[in-house]
Amino acid sequence: MVSSGRKVLYFFTLLIIPFLLWIIPQTKIHFITFLLILLLYIVSRYWKEISFLHDGLEIILLYLTLSFLLNEIGLDNLFPANVLIIIILLYLFLFRLKKWDRARLFLIRGNIKKTLGIVILFSMLSIVSLVIWFIFQKENAYAKFIPELPIPILLPLGIGFGIINGFYEEGLSRSILLSHFTEQIGFKGAMLLQSFWFSFLHYQSGFPSGIIGIGLTFVFGLMMGYLVYRTKGLLVPIVIHVLADFTIFILVILRIHNMI
Repeated sequence: MVSSGRKVLYFFTLLIIPFLLWIIPQTKIHFITFLLILLLYIVSRYWKEISFLHDGLEIILLYLTLSFLLNEIGLDNLFPANVLIIIILLYLFLFRLKKWDRARLFLIRGNIKKTLGIVILFSMLSIVSLVIWFIFQKENAYAKFIPELPIPILLPLGIGFGIINGFYEEGLSRSILLSHFTEQIGFKGAMLLQSFWFSFLHYQSGFPSGIIGIGLTFVFGLMMGYLVYRTKGLLVPIVIHVLADFTIFILVILRIHNMI
C-alpha cells in the first residue's frame, strides 16, 4: 500500500518529466531530463524508499528510448508507421517480460452497454472542438504528412491513419500509462496524470497544439479515461479517437484544397 506522501511524490515526479521534455523546447534540457530519468530508474531499483517509482520509470524510459532511436534512423518521416512500431514493442515488452495480462492493460472490448449516449456526446464535443480550433489556425502545418493523391484515394488512407494513431495514443495513455499510474496512486490520480502526459505531448507538434491545444487534449484525455473506467476496456476510447483523427485528416485535406 503506497502512502499519501509517496503518492504525491509519484504524481509530481512523473508530472515534471513530460513538462521538461515537451513544454520546454531546449534540446539540452531534454538530454539532462533523460539522464535524470535514467539515474532515478537505476537508484529506484536498489533504494527501497523510492522503489515504487521503478516500474513507471521503466516503461517511460523504454518509450523515450524507442522514440529517439526511431527518429534517429529517420522513421519519424514515415508517420504513423513509427508510432505503430513503438506501441507494438511496448506491449511486447510488457507481455513477454513483465507478464501483464490484457485485462490489466484494458486491452479488452469491455462492457459497452448503456454507453451510447456518452459516446455520442464525447464524440461530438471532440469533433466540434477540433473544427473550431483548426478554423482559427492560419497555417496548415500538417499538410506535409498528406501525399499528393486524389481525395477518393486519400480517404481510405485517412481511416488507416486514424486507426493506427488512435490505437497508439490510447494504448500509450489510456492503457500502459494509466495502468502503471493507477497501481501507484489510484484511478483518480492516474486519470489526471495520464491526461497531463497526453496534453503535454501535443503542445509543440500535436493536433491541436499550443496552450489551447493543451487544454483541449487534457479534457479529451479525461473523457477517454472516464470511458476506460466506465467500460473497463479500450475499445470505445479507440473508436472515438479514430473518429477525431479522421476529422483531423479531413480538415487538413480541405485546407490544402482551399475549401476552408
